[in-house]
Amino acid sequence: MSDVQRFAKNTVALFIAQIISSILSILLGIFIARNLGDIALGKYSFAYSFVIFFSIFIDLGYGTFLIREVARDKSKVNTFVSNLISIRAILGTIVFIFIIITINLMGYPSDTKNVVYLFAFYILIESFATIYRSVYRAFERMEYEAFIKILSDLLRVSLALLFIFLGYGLIVIGLLFVFSGIFELFISTIVCERKFVKSKTGIDFSFFKSTIKIALPLVMVSLFKTVFIKADTIMLSIMKGDAVVGWYTAAYSLVLGLRFLPGLIVTAVVPTLSYYYVTSKTKLKSIYEKYFRYLIILGLPAATGITLLSDKIILTVYGAQFTNSIIALQILSWDVLLIFLYTLLSGLLISIDWQNKMAIAAGVTALMNVFINIILIPYYSYVGAAVATVISESFLLIIYFYLVSKKIYLLSVHKILAKPLVSLVVMSFFILYFNWLNLYILVIVGAIIYLGTLYLIKGISKEDLALIRQIMKTSKN
Repeated sequence: MSDVQRFAKNTVALFIAQIISSILSILLGIFIARNLGDIALGKYSFAYSFVIFFSIFIDLGYGTFLIREVARDKSKVNTFVSNLISIRAILGTIVFIFIIITINLMGYPSDTKNVVYLFAFYILIESFATIYRSVYRAFERMEYEAFIKILSDLLRVSLALLFIFLGYGLIVIGLLFVFSGIFELFISTIVCERKFVKSKTGIDFSFFKSTIKIALPLVMVSLFKTVFIKADTIMLSIMKGDAVVGWYTAAYSLVLGLRFLPGLIVTAVVPTLSYYYVTSKTKLKSIYEKYFRYLIILGLPAATGITLLSDKIILTVYGAQFTNSIIALQILSWDVLLIFLYTLLSGLLISIDWQNKMAIAAGVTALMNVFINIILIPYYSYVGAAVATVISESFLLIIYFYLVSKKIYLLSVHKILAKPLVSLVVMSFFILYFNWLNLYILVIVGAIIYLGTLYLIKGISKEDLALIRQIMKTSKN
């Protein structure tokens, strides 16, 4: 199988899984917002953000490390999986206990604490399933991950929607997260043990000693990325209350729902980048430039379209109760483009073994994010949190771009941007002039105008069309 075919197969598999997962996640948030209210949405978002923040310390960066190292040498898979199962059992228990102690010290009401307990148990279970997920990615067999993820998410969200409709609250939703986590772990264990690895439990301290220095910077990067995404929610909950968190979450969840697109592209291409880093720098540069351009082409119209249509999006999705979320979505929409680009750059930096420099850059940016939130949230509430997010992630993108430019080569960004910007102007004029049209018509026709203009001015090459045809052909197979 060629590089293009392998990448296309993995991209299609992850695309299907991630788009279904994102839709289901957004759908669950919408049902909570519409049926249980902004306060319930705020409690749900805080509880999940709180436990995700701590979950980083279960992983210790080994998931990403496993993908990179096993992609280079498949014989390492048994050693990695066996050690990670034991390490996560120990760390997961410690983190679970720490979460319980911390949430009780913070003085939250009992209903919020109970939801936190359930989500904490869920992320403990999920930490084991992610080991097997990393194996699928290292072997570039993402179809297994996609299938299991779709089953698990469908089970969780369909049951959650049913129980919300029947009048149940957040406790039952938390229980369903735990149930779906157990289901995912069970299926993942069976598939992975039969197809890829015969693992045993037990810690090889020589393995831990030789790898922790490499893996630790990766966990720091993950921690700092989590600060960008979750710290503002936690700080808003502490400073402004559950309703404000609900308004902010309503906007931010729509933006985060688009993370799957750059995430799946980078996930599918990281093993290839890791391989070419040690075999062909020329091919590495070519892949970097190609996918940077693709993400610009996708990210620019997404960010602009959300900005121009924020009022229609919020009112259509959540209703008039969430009009406060409109301005937050207008600001956070530009986080879409930032996420698209720095996700690619971060994957590339990991592939070329620059995780130490990434950790430093991400750490500085995370501290800056917290500092800006502390300044802005007391005066500007959730609007301040949205501004802090965009400022911080803009800074991170600049640093990552500098590092990649220094290690690989400097892209001519102005040349990459030229034709997409022309197409963007044409699309924007259409949306502004015909703003009275239905939201769905504006989105569909706007996308057609953007892509059509890009094609006419030769912003899409024959090679790009050939890749699209290859992906479509692979998806049918």
